[in-house]
Amino acid sequence: MHIQPGIFAVYTRVIDTAPHRHHQIQLTLPNESCTLYCEQGILNGAHIIPSNCPHQLKMDKGWVILIEPHSDMGQQLNQNYCSNQANLLHDEILQVDHNTPLSTLMDVLRLDYSKQYTALDPRIALIVAQLDNSFKHATLLEPKHWRACKIAAQTHLSESRFLHLFREEMGIAWRPYLLWKRLICAIGYLRQQQNITVAATHAGFSDSAHFSRSFKKQFGISPKEALQRVER
Repeated sequence: MHIQPGIFAVYTRVIDTAPHRHHQIQLTLPNESCTLYCEQGILNGAHIIPSNCPHQLKMDKGWVILIEPHSDMGQQLNQNYCSNQANLLHDEILQVDHNTPLSTLMDVLRLDYSKQYTALDPRIALIVAQLDNSFKHATLLEPKHWRACKIAAQTHLSESRFLHLFREEMGIAWRPYLLWKRLICAIGYLRQQQNITVAATHAGFSDSAHFSRSFKKQFGISPKEALQRVER
């Protein structure tokens, strides 16, 4: 499992998700049998799933990588996908396994992840960096601290202007983006062997049920199922 600003990558054993969608671009790099059901039909092998594309994944073993569309790496993927350069998913990918470093994965995919959010408005980039720093260390994402009114004041904008600018820059509203960051924070706690209840509480969810519902909506499986399948 790799957690870096703008990217979440996990190597999983047998996975069979319910239909779901998410804001992040998904790369699926299978080592064994893989079937993707999506708007484009039924696909096999390595593939790119665009942002907000409904899909269902069945895979015996392999990498699932989620990349924020408005990060620099997401922009690279958008350009490749929109120009039909799907050849970045070439045969070398099939040789990666759970021991493959994130840097090697990105090299195989011909993506530069040394930069993060250089194209964003500096005020929005600062807020995103603060959130990234919080979940990088699995820091408690206290709900009151991340209210839109407080963040807007920090950026010297009105709340309505901040919310509009954030959506314009990131392609997603503030609240669902913050929910995504809370999920990643909770995953950070689970990686530290914390139980689901502790992870949910420390990431700012009201309770474990709220966390589990949000997790399944985002990933198509429950946290319990994920823990059984993921290589920690």
